[in-house]
Amino acid sequence: MSNLTFDEGINRVNVRTAGIIRRDGHVLVVREDDDDFVCLPGGRVQRGESSLAAIHREMMEELNAEIEAPQLKYVIENFFWRYGKRFHEFAFYYEVEPPAHVPFVIDGVCQKGEDDGKELSFEWVPFSANHLCRVNLHPIAMRTRILSLPEAFEHHTVVDPEY
Repeated sequence: MSNLTFDEGINRVNVRTAGIIRRDGHVLVVREDDDDFVCLPGGRVQRGESSLAAIHREMMEELNAEIEAPQLKYVIENFFWRYGKRFHEFAFYYEVEPPAHVPFVIDGVCQKGEDDGKELSFEWVPFSANHLCRVNLHPIAMRTRILSLPEAFEHHTVVDPEY
């Protein structure tokens, strides 16, 4: 299958799903290769796949974890620049229970992985807004939204001022 990512010149439409995995005041983040930012574990939704099916697939691919009953918390339309592309991203964020086999190590990388030939480094970081700024969590819109999750899902539109 192909990812739901479409380019037209410098414009990119992207559909993504990610897991909000919290444990004892920390959230699991991932860094791809040597990026200068981290994000929540997940990836692109594929053509013909629901965001729910995609979060299950992505957690298996990235963390080798079968997850149960992920809860949709946010749908965020995000407009931003990255990699010389002008993104319009639709992102589905699910609350996911911490996989039992992912070590809870709060000082550095807790697990390594690989996805599409890129090295992934996972780590638990405190989910205070101040700390998430220091680890450069992207999208920026999630830095405060993971502090307190809503009961029902919420839809937000976020436009980077430089978009």
